[in-house]
Amino acid sequence: MSAAINPKGAHVYTKESGPNAWVSAYFGSSVGQKILVALTGLGLVGFLVGHMIGNLKVFSGPESLNKYAYFLKHDIGALLWIARAGLLGMFFLHLTITLRLQALSTAARPIGYRNRRSAQASTASKTMLYTGLVIAAFTVFHLAHYTFMVVHQVDLGNGMSKSYADLTYTLADGKVVHDVYSMVIAGFTTPWISGLYVVAQLLLFVHLSHGIASALRTLGLVGKRFAPAAMALAWGTAGTILIGNLAIVAAVQFGWVK
Repeated sequence: MSAAINPKGAHVYTKESGPNAWVSAYFGSSVGQKILVALTGLGLVGFLVGHMIGNLKVFSGPESLNKYAYFLKHDIGALLWIARAGLLGMFFLHLTITLRLQALSTAARPIGYRNRRSAQASTASKTMLYTGLVIAAFTVFHLAHYTFMVVHQVDLGNGMSKSYADLTYTLADGKVVHDVYSMVIAGFTTPWISGLYVVAQLLLFVHLSHGIASALRTLGLVGKRFAPAAMALAWGTAGTILIGNLAIVAAVQFGWVK
């Protein structure tokens, strides 16, 4: 019989033995699931930072961005699909475990508090579930828009249009590649698409400004003494992602990149 230690309660015993039983028992507990939410959340934040940095190549012109996109799609090859599978797995775990914890919390107290004392709780902390669900829905839209290219087409005028998939660009070395640069321009010159992205980025900022600090506390990386530093890191990271992503939308809307 093996035991998984719950820091906030009694040992959780299982009939099986070995590391698999311990992992199953530990991450089956609410504490273990909160740790999984924290780990997957921080992993997704790392991806967001890297994704933003890559997209900022739009300011270097079509040659830079299209060469970078070609490198990701063709030179890395199978590794890109492995990374995508890992990201989707983290995203799925993060969302489903969060929903499960929320359901368990609601089931544990079917009748709400008579006097809810939430003055110290920030708006971000109280809306984490809702901002997370909206971000999840936007992620599906984003994949349909720029990955599967089924949401929007390039307006060529005179009633003519062209699929994102048919956009091509010739690099300096003569290689013909997919024109991701023009795809970005076509997307963000469309007002309703730009509006959706702006709203999504603002909600992402709200979500991350609390989520990053919360994840660090859950993992025991910061205590009360370093709580202000954790909040500063959370706001700084969330703000950097917000500014970087909105800068791309604004640059296209105002014609700073063409």
